[in-house]
Amino acid sequence: MIVQRNMQKSFKYYSLLIGSAILLSVGLHAQVKTLDEYVHAAIANSPELKEVFSKIEQNTIDSALTSTTYNPQINFNGQALAAPTYGQFGYDNAITNGGTYSAVVSATQIITPRKEIKLNHTISSYEHQSLSVQVKQAEYELRKNVTDKYLNICLLQKQAEFYAKSDTFLISETNTLKTLTDKGIYRMSDYYALLVEEQSERVQVAQLKVQLSQSIGELNQACGLNDTTNYVFAIPHIDLYKQNDVKQLIGYQKFQYDSLQLASQQALLDAQYYPHLSWYADAGIEASRPDLIYRSFGNSLGLNLNIPIYDGHKKELKHKSLAISEGVRSNYEQFYAKTHSAQSTSLVKQLVDAAKLIEQLKNEEGQVTEWMKINKAQLAVGNISVTDFLIGLKKELEVKNDMAQAIINQQLLQNEFNYWNQ
Repeated sequence: MIVQRNMQKSFKYYSLLIGSAILLSVGLHAQVKTLDEYVHAAIANSPELKEVFSKIEQNTIDSALTSTTYNPQINFNGQALAAPTYGQFGYDNAITNGGTYSAVVSATQIITPRKEIKLNHTISSYEHQSLSVQVKQAEYELRKNVTDKYLNICLLQKQAEFYAKSDTFLISETNTLKTLTDKGIYRMSDYYALLVEEQSERVQVAQLKVQLSQSIGELNQACGLNDTTNYVFAIPHIDLYKQNDVKQLIGYQKFQYDSLQLASQQALLDAQYYPHLSWYADAGIEASRPDLIYRSFGNSLGLNLNIPIYDGHKKELKHKSLAISEGVRSNYEQFYAKTHSAQSTSLVKQLVDAAKLIEQLKNEEGQVTEWMKINKAQLAVGNISVTDFLIGLKKELEVKNDMAQAIINQQLLQNEFNYWNQ
């Protein structure tokens, strides 16, 4: 009997130590890391965003390259060609002149297609704006995903905190129950029932710690971080945006810019089939024999006119291809508008229901708290069964978990609503 009591005392002692360790492990004194810090890190480290920024830079370069096509093109060409004959054999002199010796600087420039230049600049501008919208969309998507992961961690941390506090409470109540058991007020089976429940809640905390570790690892991976520090994750308050008309949304603007870009490509295709006039000029040396080089300096000027007449239906086929692209874009635009309307309507209803649920849980939480105060007092004097006490304790944990889940779910819904209305 003495051995059994010593074992029980040792168990309570170690349980107290374990309970304290659990409280420390859930980060009651750890450094706080906010949602904004994770979001900023995710945006700074995102390879997708860096890729889009590179595309914007490439678009600027491509626009400049297109403009240079219509600037004067100046080249230097040099040639020294000898075509000797061998008796009656050799190249026809009427073709080769016996050789060619030239050193010429030439220049040429397209004159007429000013509309092409303007349209190319317009297309580049629309593409630039479309890519800028893509950057914002990628940022919104990243912010939403990081926020969802962060909120999930907040919930797990809250649940671990609830179970840790409950476990610590059970450890202290075990001391009380042991004294009452020694006095014969409670049976030994009641005492062990409380011990089993305490161990069960300790296991629950351990399981939540594993889930927390995995979730934090996923969050760090999404943000491009390599951080093993234990942080406290404070539940953020997410302000709810107003519901905007679909045409004011960033996601919809991309469809508009893409439509304008395709229309400009149609106009550019037509402009490419207008008559093209260009000038050319050259100056230098052109001679058929080396001994004539000294007096073969000269220059030439001229105009080139190109009028497309028939291209084998290429223009018509290109117009059809662009029309198909416009049809695909239009389908995505219509689908986006319908999806936005359905999602926003559904989320508004869910937000109303979530607010009602939180109010109901607050009332229930208050009632359960009062109930547990009575249960604790009754347990201290042996006026309540351990089974009823544990039922109340589990109900208290259930209500706290439900409240935390409801608050986090409300924040998740607001985060989802904001994502669809930016």
